Amino acid sequence: MTMKTLLGSLAVLLAMVLTSCSKTDMSTGASEKQINLVQTALGQARSWHVSSTFAVNGETSHMQEDLGCPFNYHRVGRLLDSQRKLPDEIIATQKGYYYSEDERWNVLHPPPNDYCKDGPNAGAFPLAETLEVLKRRTTLKKAETQSIDGASCREFDFVGVESPREKVGSLCIDEQTNLPFEFRYRKDVYRYSKWNEPVTLEPPPGL
Repeated sequence: MTMKTLLGSLAVLLAMVLTSCSKTDMSTGASEKQINLVQTALGQARSWHVSSTFAVNGETSHMQEDLGCPFNYHRVGRLLDSQRKLPDEIIATQKGYYYSEDERWNVLHPPPNDYCKDGPNAGAFPLAETLEVLKRRTTLKKAETQSIDGASCREFDFVGVESPREKVGSLCIDEQTNLPFEFRYRKDVYRYSKWNEPVTLEPPPGL
């Protein structure tokens, strides 16, 4: 191979790499537009399931949640590495707020809570709020298509705008609906499913 041919091949390779990067690294404007689409879809959702593993104040929790707008909410939660105990299970309907501790059900009758007003959570905060913060601190990098619990979604990585531009999380989105199937931030993982499927909850037996 001559030097001219070698240099030509390297130039082609470099052009391919640069083209590939330009296709995956999104501009600030394009990143904001994509996140806005997700936030809009979240605001229009009427029901969902969330499986979460997250840490708050050094405590790690695992929760399964089902929510049907506006008043139906079911949560099964378990603290993984803390002695402080949360209710094992919560069922909230327009009729009452039921919670289980030590295999015993209790009931309260506060005014019904609109669980849908802020959309699905990611840990202690609404996901839409968290995305708003990330919108200011990161840009998106378009990644590969993933399969999350059998559902296909496009992964977008959150990359910090400040040097060294580290990846801080990811969001896997249904490209048809813009609804997320998975959100990762640091070590926290949130998986979303059953978007807009009917949710029917009944009080525990005998209550």
